[in-house]
Amino acid sequence: MDFSFLLPLTAAEADDGSDPYGRKYHNTNIILAPTENITHSKLEENGKDDEFSTIMKAAVESAAEKLPDNVILGVVLSPETKFSEKHSCGEFEEAVFDYLEKITLVKDCGADLILLKNHSHLWQMRAAVIAAKQAAVPIMIVMTVDDEGENELGIDCTAALITLQSLGADAFGISCTDGAEEQSELLHDIFPHAEIPLIAMGNFSEYSSKQVKSLIYNGAAVFIDTSEIPAAWVYNEIKKHESIFDKSSEKDSYAAAVECEVFFLPDNIELSEPIECDYGMSDDLIDMDDENINSVCIRLNSSDDAALLAENAAMSRLPVTVHTNDTNTLEAALRYFTGRLIVDSRCEIDTEDLHSLTEQYGAILY
Repeated sequence: MDFSFLLPLTAAEADDGSDPYGRKYHNTNIILAPTENITHSKLEENGKDDEFSTIMKAAVESAAEKLPDNVILGVVLSPETKFSEKHSCGEFEEAVFDYLEKITLVKDCGADLILLKNHSHLWQMRAAVIAAKQAAVPIMIVMTVDDEGENELGIDCTAALITLQSLGADAFGISCTDGAEEQSELLHDIFPHAEIPLIAMGNFSEYSSKQVKSLIYNGAAVFIDTSEIPAAWVYNEIKKHESIFDKSSEKDSYAAAVECEVFFLPDNIELSEPIECDYGMSDDLIDMDDENINSVCIRLNSSDDAALLAENAAMSRLPVTVHTNDTNTLEAALRYFTGRLIVDSRCEIDTEDLHSLTEQYGAILY
């Protein structure tokens, strides 16, 4: 097995220890099947892509057969290198379909949850969460970041947390390339904004007892040990301390986001004059600098506009609010935007549809 981890009682969704999917999470060891290297991209390199389902199924079922009682089976999903950084809406849908196919396959083989690992692109993480929610399988995401909280593409871990938890992720965490102290500091920084349990991933056999304790006191509720031979003292150290995560506590998560930046919002949002979607909008977003506004408003007239917004959103240095009077256009914008949007409540869309779509995609209705 690749990893094991412990999900403490404090991260449970209900007093009886069950989660929304009906599984028991009381101090439960969770074993992850060795699927990290099973991707279409890697198998295609070896001329075995047509064997993907067979190989994945064998790995998951083999792990399931060896599970002790009361242990949950998780499956690691790694990114497909065939998907590009500058993706189209069509490629996003292809990614959602790809994840849905994989998640459905492993669910049928007995998997209880998904762990997303080694992903660099936030848009791929969003695609995976959308697929997992459709398949009704819990999904957890771990980002590998530096001491500034950014991955190799400059994706900010706080922006990723805000985006993914609002979309429906079940847990989010970090693996820090710069050591245990830096990992604790980053957890401390993002904890006030976390509505879902935070994950600490690392080779804990190389950590001290003090360092493991620091991770707990700074917000870690889930531990993923990447040690070749997990040390029993780590498990015992975790059990000695109670996670500070409390789902009922008030969190500072009223925030919008783009890939590399999070925007914590005031009570009153002052919108710019609406900007039309065209091929010069990236310059408009860059040049938007008005001390009297705190959000840029984008008017969307079609799904093509929504696609253009998704392509240029990273250029904004202000939170983005969208206004449209078409339901399909709004859904396209919410689905493809890599971050967390604000939706103008004055859109002339059926109120029930407006609330339903913003809730489904984790947007802020203002």
